[in-house]
Amino acid sequence: MFKLWLLFGCFSLELFFGFSSDLQPQCFKVEDNSCPNSNVTFWFYTKEFPNGRILNPVNLKGIVSRPYPLKVLIHSLSGNQSTTPNLEVRPELLRIPGIDIISVDYANLTPDPCYVESAANIRIVARCLATFLGDLIDRNFVRKDEIHLIGYGLGAHLAAFTANYLEEKHSKVSHITALDPSKALFLTPDLSQRLDPSDAVFVDVIHTDIFVHGILQPVGHVDFYPNKGVVQPNCGPVDDVDTNECYHKRAAEYYAESIFSPVKFWAFRCQNLHHFLTGKCHPSNEVEELGYNTRSTARGTYFLGTNDYPPYARGMNFDNLDRKLEGQTFLPPKVLEKLSTLDEFVNQLTVKI
Repeated sequence: MFKLWLLFGCFSLELFFGFSSDLQPQCFKVEDNSCPNSNVTFWFYTKEFPNGRILNPVNLKGIVSRPYPLKVLIHSLSGNQSTTPNLEVRPELLRIPGIDIISVDYANLTPDPCYVESAANIRIVARCLATFLGDLIDRNFVRKDEIHLIGYGLGAHLAAFTANYLEEKHSKVSHITALDPSKALFLTPDLSQRLDPSDAVFVDVIHTDIFVHGILQPVGHVDFYPNKGVVQPNCGPVDDVDTNECYHKRAAEYYAESIFSPVKFWAFRCQNLHHFLTGKCHPSNEVEELGYNTRSTARGTYFLGTNDYPPYARGMNFDNLDRKLEGQTFLPPKVLEKLSTLDEFVNQLTVKI
């Protein structure tokens, strides 16, 4: 079992990112722990400011002036305020009346290929974001029960850390959406070191690349696995690392489409991935909608298929579900066979709600 832990927790650092932090002298762990921090900026978007305005954390007067529900978008490794999930999700959110959007930019602290240092640096970003959100609450610019953190990759765990910091002085964050939360360095039963359901009143998760960038086990109140969370359509050959980057980003694409989808991403409940792959669960009345309109009462693990091209949503169509792994992953057959014994392993890493 320890070998599996190593495989699913660490392989993406060495084999797929192709680097070791010891060989990258330009990589660094931030020493400036002050907030506000010059490495962390906040961009404000509304229908009035569709191109965004950078916020001064010290002087917010005249920029944020109404207590609308707040959506906070948080990028991942080598990202910024214009990349995933901002690129896909923000334009759709801007179509919703009566909400404000903040995109967090900490690009200097998470350069590619400095994954190890980036994973450490998100702690200070989380503290500065929590301080900033706390100021907004104190000044009545936002209601504490209307903050929704939407994090992609590393940003999903950053959202969790932010929520924990914010809870210390204010209250529990109402909602975290995790878009394919990162696996490497976060596959741990220590809940203080990763995203888990206790981080917010409601945590929903979309898994789209569970064998490379994303985490395999459920880490939210409700977890969705489109196309098993393994392979997403029309991304490329399974032995190309760029293909997995496409899988990883697809979580944000599905979420963005879900906001106004007329047919919706309906999914049915399954106990876990193993039960889905082996056909132990089938479409039933236990369904839930993936994405922006997921009910806050949703609990459990859900599976669905998608169309090959946008629009990806298939509604309640559960025909021709692909339950195979052969030929869909770089993993060798012996490892795929071992997956049949993963039930206990996954349960050890999963918080029961």
